[in-house]
Amino acid sequence: MGLWPQVEAVEGAAEALALLAGRLPLAIATNATVSRRPMIELALRRVGLARHFRHVFCFTELGFRKDQPEFWAAVEQRLGVPLANIVMVGDSYEQDALLPRRFGVQGVWFDASGAGARRDAEVPVVDSLVSLACWVLQAA
Repeated sequence: MGLWPQVEAVEGAAEALALLAGRLPLAIATNATVSRRPMIELALRRVGLARHFRHVFCFTELGFRKDQPEFWAAVEQRLGVPLANIVMVGDSYEQDALLPRRFGVQGVWFDASGAGARRDAEVPVVDSLVSLACWVLQAA
């Protein structure tokens, strides 16, 4: 990941992180099976976002995926934040929004296109990371 020829931040990521920085612990949670933590951190540095994240939770380090309770137990323990107070946002409806909710995590589906059909009224959907940041700040 860190050595890919091109690495781009998701639109609105820098603005959303600037809103949240210093107010909440921010972390990356990924099921990436090839990239190890140093490569993920390098990719974040390449797009100027690394400074916002204190933790990177990845399959290659934990040996568990986001659809397994052990993954979330490690996140909860290392962050020192109860699962009910953790928001997981990502572009995979299943892995980032729906499945983490099984373990008490507030899963949010990031549908940048805004075209995805709303699959479950219980799962919040955002089409902008800045909107998500504002939502999180209002809830805090």
